[in-house]
Amino acid sequence: MKMLRKLIQAPSIEPFIVEELAAHTNADDDHHDYLQSLVPRARKRFEQRSGRLLVEQTWQFALPKFCNEIHLPFAPLRSINSIKYINNLGQFVTLDSSDYRVIEHGLTATITPKLGGQWPAVGFKIADAVQIECVFGHGTLTDEGTSIDNETLIDQDKYDLAKQAILVLIADWFRNREDTAPVQLYDMPNAFKAIADELAVELL
Repeated sequence: MKMLRKLIQAPSIEPFIVEELAAHTNADDDHHDYLQSLVPRARKRFEQRSGRLLVEQTWQFALPKFCNEIHLPFAPLRSINSIKYINNLGQFVTLDSSDYRVIEHGLTATITPKLGGQWPAVGFKIADAVQIECVFGHGTLTDEGTSIDNETLIDQDKYDLAKQAILVLIADWFRNREDTAPVQLYDMPNAFKAIADELAVELL
């Protein structure tokens, strides 16, 4: 069943400080702004390839109806904000969290009805009759909102490895920034692809 996806709240910061970027690329001070401009594109490239999201962000998924098991396409899951469905009056109804279970085995999370329960029937068969809003991301922000909170990181080893893959891609783009073939920005180094594929979530 086709699942629609929409980013509701993008990360407000990126998972790198300029010193990390400069150390990896041996860039001088004049290139720091340019390096930082590459980070969002490189992070998104990694996330699109792997399904693994680095920094806290909120997504909405939509389905035409409930299916017995709803497999979320991203990881790691932090929370489910809401699950809504459209009733026969054309109104969206929010399910109580006690009406469903979140099963986290392997690399992704699956949502099912509570034990002994079942999903409600939707009132209208439209593409977004069921809407699920979730928060994903290895890292959250500190209370000040200026950096990643290391105390709340989910699986720091995978987070650090993901950052290494992104640094590889940024360094490749930085080295080829003046190449006459702009297609360089669409190429991906083998090391980046290998790490992204290793960390890719399991899609059922």
